[in-house]
Formats: sequence, structure tokens, C-alpha cells
Amino acid sequence: MKTNQDYKVHYKVANSDYGIITVPKGTRLTHQTAMGHDRNYHFVSDLSWVKKNYPKIANLLMHDLTYHGIDVPKKFVDYE
Repeated sequence: MKTNQDYKVHYKVANSDYGIITVPKGTRLTHQTAMGHDRNYHFVSDLSWVKKNYPKIANLLMHDLTYHGIDVPKKFVDYE
């Protein structure tokens, strides 16, 4: 599954406020959560766009996306 259009979200984790982050159309998603597989969640699994689109904050953003994730709403999801 992947995003069917760009998804813009105000991304804030703990004391880090990244502002508006855009997850590009076509980004791969997963149902995998910390507790296992859950079809109610659509977490971003492909982070290849981060370094290109957010080079100044890429390392911090990659860390937070890896450990906290972004749950994409169902209306932005294309089930292949």
C-alpha cells in the first residue's frame, strides 16, 4: 500500500516541532505497529524522501519518524 496523494501534516514529537511535513504521493506504508500488525494504522515505512526534501533536519526527522512514525489517514491510502 502507498499514499495516493501528497499528505501534509503538522509533525510534532515531544519537544521537536518540525512544522508542516509533506509525505509525497507514492510513499510506501505499513500496518506494522510496535504491538504487531494492525490494519487500522497506515504508518510511513519508506523514508527515502526525507534526506532529499528536508536535508537540514534529515537526521533528527529520520529518527523521530523511525521511532514515532506518521499515521496516514485512510483517505490518503491506495491499497494495491
